[in-house]
Amino acid sequence: MDDILTTAQAAKLLGVSVRTAQLWVESGDLPSWKTPGGHRRIPRLAVAELIAGNAMHHPAGATAVVLSRPGNATPWQALAKAGFLVEVIEDALQAAIRIGELLPSLIVIEDAAEPAHRKLLESLDSDVLLAPSLLVVRTKERHPSRERAASDRRHLVLDPDQGVAAAIEAILAHLKRGVPPLAPGHSLFPLPPNEIERLRAVEASGLLTSPEEPGFDRLIDLAIRTFSVPMAMFTLLTSSEQWFKARSGFDGQMTPREWAFCNQTLVANELTVFEDLSLEPQFAANPTVAAPHNFRFYAGAPVRDENGFALGSICIIDRASRAFSAEDKNALSTLADAASNIVKWRAQERQLRRLRATQAEKAGA
Repeated sequence: MDDILTTAQAAKLLGVSVRTAQLWVESGDLPSWKTPGGHRRIPRLAVAELIAGNAMHHPAGATAVVLSRPGNATPWQALAKAGFLVEVIEDALQAAIRIGELLPSLIVIEDAAEPAHRKLLESLDSDVLLAPSLLVVRTKERHPSRERAASDRRHLVLDPDQGVAAAIEAILAHLKRGVPPLAPGHSLFPLPPNEIERLRAVEASGLLTSPEEPGFDRLIDLAIRTFSVPMAMFTLLTSSEQWFKARSGFDGQMTPREWAFCNQTLVANELTVFEDLSLEPQFAANPTVAAPHNFRFYAGAPVRDENGFALGSICIIDRASRAFSAEDKNALSTLADAASNIVKWRAQERQLRRLRATQAEKAGA
């Protein structure tokens, strides 16, 4: 991980647009210098201090990077079922690059005794930018992380001889320590393991109270035309309701959350398809499957915020059962990615407005 960053690299670590990073540079909040060729360079330590200070914070996210031993890559993908966007890498250098780019909320290092893995682990331990991340080490050797793990919940040491499935269970149990339980009533529908953090992300997104977005409306219209379905929605799932940020073919702005097929998309944390809803036992009591709605087909892909949390989905619904090809899945995923990009853009706009307001207050002081 480089000690000197370009403005674009600093912006990515800070989770802001390049323009926002440039404003911080111009205001002096982000120290920098120019190379003889006129290119702006920023110390990584300055970015770390900005994140650690009051001016910025590195938010909890839903990304995970695993430096895996050979043969374990596929089992580690099961972390996706815990709500994470997962990257499993078997090369220490490539893992270091991706960790530096993503600042993941969860980092897993297997085979810590292997020299390249040990070197990476040492650099991660001293990186201020990764202070909020949970660092999981699978080793039998003595390591500073083993001593920290007893008192610091940001470190976890696991036995490398246990299976990956057991390791994932231990990670999830560790993450749940100190997390308050959900309120009664949530047993009416399935929940993703990171539901409390996800609900905070939905609230923080501002999408529930913002005006209608033409960009979202156009994506829903495109879904209707692309798949020739009578209904398409951009859903947002709160603790008790399914809100439609954009919709076509369905009356009403929301439904009770227990009606939402998108619950299954959130739990799976990936594109989810039910080609005939009437054949699925979990929807036997869902009123939209019965008359007069008679819904039969559902496909939904997650819409994510800048930290990787699934806020809801872009989904399509038909009153006739139908097949859904690989090309169809790719097309729906592309629409959901486009919606996610709009969400992230809106978040950057909010950050920029806050920055300008702060600068105006300083100028007026």
